[in-house]
Amino acid sequence: PVLRVPDECAYYKEDAGKMMLGAFEPVAKPWGMDGIREDFCFDQLPEDMDHFEPILEMGVNRMPMLGTAGIHTFFNGPESFTPDDRYYLGEAPELSGYWMATGYNSIGIVSSGGAGMALAQWINDGEAPFDLWEVDIRRAQPFQKNRRYLKERVSETLGLLYADHFPYRQMATSRGVRRSPLHEHLKARGAVFGEVAGWERANWFARDGQERAYRYSWKRQNWFDNQREEHLAVRNGVGLFDMTSFGKIRVEGRDACAFLQRLCANDMDVAPGKIVYTQMLNAKGGIESDLTVSRLS
Repeated sequence: PVLRVPDECAYYKEDAGKMMLGAFEPVAKPWGMDGIREDFCFDQLPEDMDHFEPILEMGVNRMPMLGTAGIHTFFNGPESFTPDDRYYLGEAPELSGYWMATGYNSIGIVSSGGAGMALAQWINDGEAPFDLWEVDIRRAQPFQKNRRYLKERVSETLGLLYADHFPYRQMATSRGVRRSPLHEHLKARGAVFGEVAGWERANWFARDGQERAYRYSWKRQNWFDNQREEHLAVRNGVGLFDMTSFGKIRVEGRDACAFLQRLCANDMDVAPGKIVYTQMLNAKGGIESDLTVSRLS
């Protein structure tokens, strides 16, 4: 059995007659920013008791016997964390036939059965057995290789593993990577931004004098009434959306219409200038993406 105390970022478990205390500190120390040597494999790093001391103090308060037991082994080792706290699964986008299951963010053992089953079926069938976009390697963006971005972001993601996973939680680090031409105009009108693939997207608009920040909760959050007003305004009137953050695919050529007719669930053969809301389907008729298609010509 394992005792987890998320409020203290710690977990405890019996280990060979001893008590092991491990932690996911709120602000982690990035490691390997200057590269990792080829022969490195789960090696030990220099001790840093100052960094661990706040966790240890809470541990002694939680389990007083730790105060007199003494430390048998102090292990400081690196762990791999991805920029969004989710692992990478699937075929490498740039190398056909090269499959990945990596970056497990300390949940590798608990994820291994399902991930192994899904990946085996994926390799065998040529398509994912169910919706795996949350962990699909293709969500990774080229800008995420930036070392400054990574240093800031992984300092946050390790701590988020033990934080409350509130709905709509926004990352605090490595923000402002991509901004649309309308960013400052939206900001001046009270926009509160969230991040999508590095883009700063206006998620809701604060009123005059209202705090421009999320206040997380398991109930209705502080932006609920703002979002309701915006929804009703668009529903009953008209709205203008900045769609810079959306992915865009251009399909052209003689068979473009016929190709999309087969790929999409809706009728694509509409007059130029029309927009069709539809889904793109796979060979089994399952939904691969949800999108709008504009017929340009």
